[in-house]
Amino acid sequence: MKQASIVTIFIIILLTACSSHPQQKTQYYLLNSPTNTNTLDHNNEDQQNIVVELLELPEYLKQPSLVLQLSSHQLHYSHFHMWAEPLQNSIAQALLQELNQQDSRFHYVANTNVSPKALENKITVDITAFHATHQSQAILKGTFSIQDNNITITEKNRISNFAITLPLNKNGYEHAVEQMRSSIKQLAEQIINQKTK
Repeated sequence: MKQASIVTIFIIILLTACSSHPQQKTQYYLLNSPTNTNTLDHNNEDQQNIVVELLELPEYLKQPSLVLQLSSHQLHYSHFHMWAEPLQNSIAQALLQELNQQDSRFHYVANTNVSPKALENKITVDITAFHATHQSQAILKGTFSIQDNNITITEKNRISNFAITLPLNKNGYEHAVEQMRSSIKQLAEQIINQKTK
């Protein structure tokens, strides 16, 4: 009887201790806010379409967890901070949105459902890094190439490297996602500047 009482008291203490610590809830993040009112309506039929193709992301980004680089060779996958939609789609949508907002001369479109003629003018983006770091930075790295029939053969398919680093001035993944979204805006600026050279 005494032993049963001790076991019962131990179980009650254990259950009380477990219930006193709140469980961490999973947080989900969108790269593109559905409440963003800065959308452009491209109804001009004379506008030239430019196809934007985002190549497949690196393997380490093909999962829902947000990534934090802890050192030169170590990554941490958050178990409680996740992307709400596939990152490949989110980045492509964000880049198209930024290009169309910043450059009204053209209509930037995804490479799905476009005519073969539209593929003559194309921007290909290859992202090699897109995450936060232990040094309080959000980074976006990779290359892009511009295929444009209006420029000379020697300039066709020129490849440009980009390495965008933005400071993380606040704690938390929410701020990191905001800065990661800002890095896509800067990438769009670089692409437009390169296209107008």
